[in-house]
Amino acid sequence: MADARTDPVEAADFVTATGVDGLAIAIGSSHAMVTQSAALDLELLRRIRSAVPVPLVLHGTSGVPDELVARAVADGITKVNVSTQLNRAMTDAVRSLLTAEPAVVDPRRYLGAARTAIEQQAAHLISLISRPTAAVAVGTTSPVKGTPS
Repeated sequence: MADARTDPVEAADFVTATGVDGLAIAIGSSHAMVTQSAALDLELLRRIRSAVPVPLVLHGTSGVPDELVARAVADGITKVNVSTQLNRAMTDAVRSLLTAEPAVVDPRRYLGAARTAIEQQAAHLISLISRPTAAVAVGTTSPVKGTPS
């Protein structure tokens, strides 16, 4: 099941049979990936996009390199899920501040750093998905430390 992929014909049949208003598809990413190492099958995405009339959802977007996220959005992904990437930005910021300043006990100090990290990562992701062709052309860099793009 680790390499499961959505079949375009089955997806179309499912959408018709259920009347869903959005469809999460499997094209190479998975939940809770902490490195951007997923390889998306963009040709499969295009085939699914042609087969179904509803918005497409990509789970596990945190594990997809920025350029592939932009290409996936340009090719038909409508909704991306990035919780792990935001969680990692927050955790890295808290960990970094508490390592640098172990005497800090006031959560306003370390949660302030976490909020700033999440804001920066969210701004990066919004830029990436709101102008996907520009992101592909220029290249992007995730502000999460150690996350290759």
